[in-house]
Formats: sequence, C-alpha cells, structure tokens
Amino acid sequence: MTESGGLRAELLGGGMILTYLVCLVTTTTEGVHNLLFPLYLNQYGFALTVIGTLSSLLGVMRLASRLPIGARYRGSRAKGQQLFWLMVLLVSTSGYAFVHGDFALVVAVTVVHGFAFGALGTINLAVAIDQSGGRRAGVVMGWYTAALSAGYALGAFAGGAFADRIGIDATLLWLGLTPLAAMLAVWHTPPIPEGERAAVAPGVALWRRGLAAFLGIDGRVWLAFAIVLFLNVLSDSTDTFFPLYGTAIGLPVAFVGVLKASKSASATVIRFFAGALFRFLDYRAINFWAVLLFAATTFVIPFISGPIAGPVLFVVFLGAGLCRGILRVTSAATVAELRAEGRDIGLSSGVYNSGLDLGAIVGPAAGGVLSAAFGIPAMFQLLAVGSLVLYFAVAFSSRAGRAALTPSFGAKMPANR
Repeated sequence: MTESGGLRAELLGGGMILTYLVCLVTTTTEGVHNLLFPLYLNQYGFALTVIGTLSSLLGVMRLASRLPIGARYRGSRAKGQQLFWLMVLLVSTSGYAFVHGDFALVVAVTVVHGFAFGALGTINLAVAIDQSGGRRAGVVMGWYTAALSAGYALGAFAGGAFADRIGIDATLLWLGLTPLAAMLAVWHTPPIPEGERAAVAPGVALWRRGLAAFLGIDGRVWLAFAIVLFLNVLSDSTDTFFPLYGTAIGLPVAFVGVLKASKSASATVIRFFAGALFRFLDYRAINFWAVLLFAATTFVIPFISGPIAGPVLFVVFLGAGLCRGILRVTSAATVAELRAEGRDIGLSSGVYNSGLDLGAIVGPAAGGVLSAAFGIPAMFQLLAVGSLVLYFAVAFSSRAGRAALTPSFGAKMPANR
C-alpha cells in the first residue's frame, strides 16, 4: 500500500470516521445548548446574576468530570461508557423542555448536563487516540479537533434557525435528540482491545493507586495541559472584554463580530490542513512558535488604534485564530503520542481536557479583576505575559517538557509520529 493509501486507511478505517462523527454530533448538541441556554433562562425570568452563575456551573461540572472519568476509562469498555453518557447528554438537553423554568430542576439538569458533556469530551479524545493507536497523531488530532469545532458551529447555526421557527423549548427538545445519531455511530464502531496494564499490587487502597497514577502522568501531558490552559485564558478573556474595548476605540459592533468570526473560522480551517503541515515540519517547532505568536496577538491589541485599526486588527485576529487552531492540534497530538508508546490514555485525556475547562473559568475572572485594577488595555498585556510565563514554567519543570521545546524546524519527528 502506498503512503497516501495507508494514511487514508488510518484516517477513515478502523472506526476513525465513526469516531469523528461521534465527536461532531456531541459538540453539535453542545453548540445548540450553548446558544439557547441563556435565552431559555431569560424567557423564564431568571436574573442576569443567576444566568451567569448557572453558566459558570456548567464549566465547573465539566471540570469536575475530567479526572474521575479519565481514571475510569478503558479502551475495552469505552463503547459502553460512550453510550451511557450520550444518553445522559440527550436527557439533560431535551430535559429543559420539561422542567419549564423551575429553579431547582433547572439547576439539577444543568449539573447533569455539564458533567455529561465533560465526560464525553474526555472519553471521545481517548477513543480517538486508541482507535488510531497513536499513529499519525498530528493528522488524526487535526481531524478530531476540526470535528469538534465544526460541531459547535453547526449546533449554533441549527439552534438559532430552529429556535426562530419553533421556539426555544421545542428546539432543545428535538435537537437534544441528536446524540441518538452518535449512539448509532458508537454501536457500529469496532471495539478497542484492552491493552496490557501493570498488575495491581494486592492490598493497595484505591485512593493510593489513583494518586500514584496521577503523580506518574508524563510531563508532556502537563505541557499539553499548560498549552490549552494558556489558550483558553487568553481566548476567553479576549472574547469577554474585547467587545468593550473595540467599541470604546470606535469600532462598530458589527465589525467586532466580524473579528470574532474571522478568528473562529481560521481556527477551524487550519485544523483540516494540520496533518499535511506536520508531514514537512516538526510539530514541536510549530508549537513553540505558535505559543509565542498567540501571546503576541493579545499583547499588541492596545497598540492598534487610529484609522487603520480595523484592517490591522483583522489581520491580528486572523493570526490568533490560526495559532489557536494549530495549538489545539499540536497539544492533542502531544497526548496522542503516548498511546504509541503503549501508555494508558484515559487519565491523560482527563488532565488535558481539564486545562480547557480551567482556562475557560479563569480567563474571564482574571480578565475582570485585572481590568478593574489596571484597565482593559493593560489586562490584555498582563495576561499575555503571565500566561506565557506559566507555559514555559511548566515546560521547564520536566525533562519531557524541556525536550518538547524545539524552536528549530530542522529536527523533524518521524513521519508516523
């Protein structure tokens, strides 16, 4: 078989295409929920503070799910875990249509929904890695992250279109059934054989085994964790406060929307081409420079003003999106490589995904505190520098992390990595 034929087989064979479909449907459901959740609460008269608190609760529950679900993950039982949590996601999305704004029931459904989506994110990444065996990590993770991003976009579009026609409650009810398609795909996905695992020492308490597994996580996983934490701290703080800054310097609200859309679009598109890029360039070097450039795109925002602010900011946001998209792929590929070395991937997936959740929680909160103390322009720069320092601190804290810091494009990894 030719190299290109083998690559297609790895990408589309062995259940990979079905795994991408599961990821797409999962985030499509969440995209519908993300769009309609605040509107649903508002139509039942919830105060803005309550809407904000319940939205934060979703992030907290996603974060709470990551490590326990990752620790429980096994390739041989992944299918059952996916089917269970997809059913929970279905019930907790469509369930909003039946609680009719009752506060206690809304809180209960929200808690379950956040935990279910976090569980699925952790399991789906581990399944994608296990199905690929850790081979072609850059290509597989490019398609995996692209499926996630496309699902969010599709869900937002479909949720808005349906809500305008049949109402918010009915849209949550009917589009909340989309996990059925993912369950069908999971059912037809080839099972993942159980890999070799270290023997469990008799008489060792469960919590001690869990602690030992956590302390034994490879340094590269913590580097990937630091990358996505860095990404979401900067992205979510910028997304929260740039509209205020942009309108304050005279940009129309419509153009602020264009800037955000351009960043999202470029972050999605680049993921489809990441695999081809990694065939010629070492992804570790791409990762190194993309981290620096992403921090720079946030740091320079306050310097851009005057009549050319619009076009320059468009270029800056486009570049930020490209960096974000490529870093999501390289960070996930860093975790995926561990599978090719025969390591368990469940707990690593939980740690990696928790970085996304933690960044989404910390970013807006840190941005608000710094903006109140120093102003929005200084906040952009302080968070850019602070996040960069955090990333390099984690990278230099382990030998594996230091080895992953490769600024030179000359030292290319093997093609099958």
